[in-house]
Amino acid sequence: MLIQILLVLGFIFALWLTWKRFRQDVISLGEALAWSLLWAGGIAVSILPKLTEYLAAFFGVGRGVDLILYAAVAIQFFLIFKLFVKHEKLERLLTKLVQDQSLKDLEKNKSN
Repeated sequence: MLIQILLVLGFIFALWLTWKRFRQDVISLGEALAWSLLWAGGIAVSILPKLTEYLAAFFGVGRGVDLILYAAVAIQFFLIFKLFVKHEKLERLLTKLVQDQSLKDLEKNKSN
């Protein structure tokens, strides 16, 4: 019972933080909605733990906990991939900026 209360409070805090970040223009509306769906699912599963057993049976997984772990791993892989792509994009942008600035500095030094 205590774990359910703590989980629900944690998910509510995450939900609040998500929409705070949206209002600060840190994340998009789509991202806020996706995260909100995840947090709402966490609240639902915390309040109704049997729900995971029904979902596990629907997806053909043995136990509800296994379904949650499989979903968590899949979500983590997706987020890691998204971070990797963003990192690569930023690296290319930084390289281009450094090159452009170096060429400007070179031109400036030649003219002096």
